[in-house]
Amino acid sequence: MEAAMSEFERCVCFQLTSASQKIRRRYRDGIAKYQLTHGQFFMLCAILEEEGLLPSHLADKTELDRSTATGLLDRLERDGWIERHTEPSDRRMYRISPSAKAIKHKGDLLSLFEQTNSHFINRFTPDEWEQFQEYLNRLELP
Repeated sequence: MEAAMSEFERCVCFQLTSASQKIRRRYRDGIAKYQLTHGQFFMLCAILEEEGLLPSHLADKTELDRSTATGLLDRLERDGWIERHTEPSDRRMYRISPSAKAIKHKGDLLSLFEQTNSHFINRFTPDEWEQFQEYLNRLELP
């Protein structure tokens, strides 16, 4: 018989962090050869999926606060993964697009994203996955 979970182990934050760490470990080897962090990888995948977004829209899309998103974008630009283009209608604003380097690796990066995501999703039946998504959505603050 299994021991009962401690109050700490029952904590939602602990459970979600633990699950997130397992997923991050699965991605780690694949992204290491690109010298990307987990956060940079996900930001880059968001950019590859939808080019030309404003940094604020990328922050919303990735559910990161704007300062965190800006830091990721700064490092991606520094490392040659993205380019910033001034918005013609408002020169204070700029849009983000993948660089030639990112486009060259787009297929491999998105394949890694999809394969790793599928590895975890396939542990559920379609109904379980839908229900799991509903449970996670309940955690959203009002």
